[in-house]
Amino acid sequence: MTCRPRTTQTRTRTMTISEARGVALVSVLLIVALVAALAWRMITQHQLAVAHTRHFLHGGQARHYALAGEEYARLALFADWEDEETRTIDTLLEPWAHPQAGASRGAGKAGPAPHTLRFTDGEVVVTISDLGGRFNLNALAGADSAENLVRLRRLLEGFDLDPVLADAWLDWVDDDAELHEFGAEDGEHLLADEPHRAANAPAADASEILLATPLAAEDWRRLHPHITALPRGQLAVNVNTAGEEVLASLAPNLVPAEVRALVESEREFDSVETFTADHPAYGASVGTLAVASEFFEVHVRADILGRVSEIVSTLHRDPTTGELRVIRRREDSPPRQVEQGP
Repeated sequence: MTCRPRTTQTRTRTMTISEARGVALVSVLLIVALVAALAWRMITQHQLAVAHTRHFLHGGQARHYALAGEEYARLALFADWEDEETRTIDTLLEPWAHPQAGASRGAGKAGPAPHTLRFTDGEVVVTISDLGGRFNLNALAGADSAENLVRLRRLLEGFDLDPVLADAWLDWVDDDAELHEFGAEDGEHLLADEPHRAANAPAADASEILLATPLAAEDWRRLHPHITALPRGQLAVNVNTAGEEVLASLAPNLVPAEVRALVESEREFDSVETFTADHPAYGASVGTLAVASEFFEVHVRADILGRVSEIVSTLHRDPTTGELRVIRRREDSPPRQVEQGP
């Protein structure tokens, strides 16, 4: 009997038409899902790129509007100089300080008013402040530093601050390393939490007082509107624009009620002699008084298409030619909310 080898037969199953259609459908769905995911990513990236470009362009536009606001202030101050009636005096009742017609007669108390320029895309707010009405901290580096040291002490006392801060400031701006009685030189500043040396030179900005003295931030905010650091070593306070605390520091024998009445009055003195004739208590400080100013601070806030740009500039106006030039400028763009979508 012959034995035949056993063979295994493999049956091949043929896919039906309906099954093939199902596989094709799944493949198409996978491809569509992949394409959709890629398209969504591309659209998202495109939206981010468009938003970034828009923010960049609007930010630049806001900055140029702010610079235009600075130029507006220059024109206003030059127009004030061109007017022969206001060329030799500066008061808080003039158009550069109060652009609205018929300014309130209490403007001397309220300070300068903003110029608001409105446009289709936003607005620009310009405020011009007279730095001549503030206490020049660099006056302690000048020829009359001893007298001005006493005046700065009185100014600090007017804000309930320690008057010895003035001594530390004197050591900061004088040109030597000699330590004054209550002052601070390199030895003291190098022991600070953030060690530094004394400048021993006139200040470039009033904020240097935060380095020179242990002045608290909240005290700085109160004092800042009444002090400045001008590029000269003299004190020339404009009596037509100065605040109550600055005027009080120049006349120690004047009672607070008299200083307050002076600030709230219509101050349009055309000469220092006229002022001291009406207020003899300022006779001892006549050399520190003025009725016109050369230095102004311009604060511009431009809000254009949701972007904000701020500029703070210090301008010098030549009393002979009226020419205005920027001696320093600080630019800032305040934080903003992130815009959603395109």
